[in-house]
Amino acid sequence: MAVGRQVKKAVITALADENWEQKISELMKDHPMQTLIAPLFSSLCAPSEIVRWHGISSFGQVVDRMFAEDAARARIVMRRIMWMLNEESGGCGWGVPEAMGEITASNKVLADEYGRILLSYIHEEEGKPENYLEFTLLLRGAIWGVARLAQNRPDIVKPATDDLIKFLGSSDPALVGIACWALGGLKAERAVAQLEKITDRQTSINIYKDRLLQSVAVGQLAQEALEKISGE
Repeated sequence: MAVGRQVKKAVITALADENWEQKISELMKDHPMQTLIAPLFSSLCAPSEIVRWHGISSFGQVVDRMFAEDAARARIVMRRIMWMLNEESGGCGWGVPEAMGEITASNKVLADEYGRILLSYIHEEEGKPENYLEFTLLLRGAIWGVARLAQNRPDIVKPATDDLIKFLGSSDPALVGIACWALGGLKAERAVAQLEKITDRQTSINIYKDRLLQSVAVGQLAQEALEKISGE
């Protein structure tokens, strides 16, 4: 138990460090991947927003390494994530869909196996979807996860293009902005008309991309998406 607490403290301290990527890499050399998973789940509930995001990024590295060493254990982590997003689990799931997006962006096999499940969290059909996350904060996380996957593996995310375009009409600026980032990653030409309508939006959102937490205007995110789509 004492060792577990020490590892948890070391992980949280590393995630708060300016050189967090190096610190996490060092911990990955010193500890089995399995011992880092529980602290990473704990980091999703950290008071510091940047610690939470660094934890999400670290999930990708750790589970990717875990998969190389023991694929069955990595799949257990994925099933745990899915359970945490199930209403029956009783959990809140904060940061969990984002972690799923980071893991699938980092590991092709897990993306092939679980990518469609991630997409199902943002797919609403006939008012009674099977997996759609209706709670706004969780939905933001799911769209972020889809957007993150879109940056690395757009072919897996393409079936969700229409769902993402729909979110451009949301009243929640965060959902709109994250959807812009996703559609840019997809180079979704059929989103151009909708994106052009929102390039003048000055409302800023906090968005974590390229491993940086940034405050960006929704209109700028729409413009960046248009530039990716056009290849500029």
